[in-house]
Amino acid sequence: MKIAKNNRWLRFGAAATASVVLAGTLFGCGTGNDAGAGAGGTSQADIDAAVQKETTLTWWTWSDGNQPIADAFMKKYPKIKIDMVKLENPDAVVTKLQNAVKAGKGAPDIVPVEYQTLPQLTMGKALADMTPYGIDKYKDNFTASTWNAVNVGGKLVGLPLDSGPMVMIYNKDLFAKSGVTEAPKTWDDFAAASKKIHAADPEAYIANSGDAGFFTSMMWASGGQPFKSDGEKITINVQDAGSKKFASYWNTLLNASELSPVPTWSDEWTKALTQDKLGSLLIGSWMISGMKDYGLGKWQVAPMPSWDGKGATAENGGSSLAVTEQSTNKAVGAALLQFAAEGEGRDVINANGFPSNTAAMDDPTWLNMTFPAYAGDQKANQVGAAAAKAVVPGWQYLPYQGYANNVFADSVGKALGNKGDLNAALIDWQKTLVDYGNTQGFTVNK
Repeated sequence: MKIAKNNRWLRFGAAATASVVLAGTLFGCGTGNDAGAGAGGTSQADIDAAVQKETTLTWWTWSDGNQPIADAFMKKYPKIKIDMVKLENPDAVVTKLQNAVKAGKGAPDIVPVEYQTLPQLTMGKALADMTPYGIDKYKDNFTASTWNAVNVGGKLVGLPLDSGPMVMIYNKDLFAKSGVTEAPKTWDDFAAASKKIHAADPEAYIANSGDAGFFTSMMWASGGQPFKSDGEKITINVQDAGSKKFASYWNTLLNASELSPVPTWSDEWTKALTQDKLGSLLIGSWMISGMKDYGLGKWQVAPMPSWDGKGATAENGGSSLAVTEQSTNKAVGAALLQFAAEGEGRDVINANGFPSNTAAMDDPTWLNMTFPAYAGDQKANQVGAAAAKAVVPGWQYLPYQGYANNVFADSVGKALGNKGDLNAALIDWQKTLVDYGNTQGFTVNK
């Protein structure tokens, strides 16, 4: 398997959140009309024939990482032309796609979709179910958490691209200087290390307080399942056992002034990492290959702490590749998903992000890679691969998760900033989400 040593996750889902809303899309309708794509499905022969015809696919994206996939596909199938349209960010792609659904025309053939946004676009009838094209045969190729993410409401609406099983990346030099001799295995260990680090240097912290994507991932890793959807019926309970447990724990560190207030991805955050003032990142494994930007030879990767010291983590970021419902070239789109599922196409994808397919995680070349950021030539991908197997099952995103993340700052974000009651803030967040969902045509907590 060909893998680039400089692969770098583009922070899908970690830095950006889909801020668009569902208004006008919940009951929208698509216009896809591929011949032979009915209930009986489309045969492999039909898909093979489709790529031998002169066809142009339009692909909207926010990521430069999608272009190599398109280039490799066009090289294999020279009669297929792909017009790549670069938009600013995931928000822009989702907004423009939802506008096309509302208008009944204008959607592209192909889009990348963050895992957290798949329910929203599926409910809005923007994405095609690719089960009739046989894409479901690739289930065993992918990690359980990413395959679960692309299956929404009984529909296979995407193919996993990359993934973000959470790990702890920590500054071994800062830990050692503070008297922390090993990576915390439990959250009690993490709290003890936090006290030592902040006591040794009042300007240093074990972590920052986090954002919406971090907070929901930590609720997930703690066993929380605050969002449950069954079609248009939604249940929200941000005070379930796992969610409340994490919020209460994080509140303890917050009230002890042991969490850095610097916002994730800000200039201050970068400075804190490079100047040994921020001791760890609890983050998706896509960050493993990116730590060279924050200093060489001082980092280590460890499993996420858990409540009992056993493996328990969550996804933090990640995206899929989807065919739109409006596309009239779904058979060619299916060929593209097949190309992306294994072989040459999958190698191209894995060279630009943390993999979602199980074959990569069993590949000795990938498992034994080393990175200049890590001391002792640590084979950090091995920790990420183990994390992928430890993702807690059962998580669901809201069909308006982008909105949820966007308004997080109005309640929980404020509590993080002023050392308030995180559980009370979660209840306020829930009220906002319940009210919003009900105004959008969902049945929430009824």
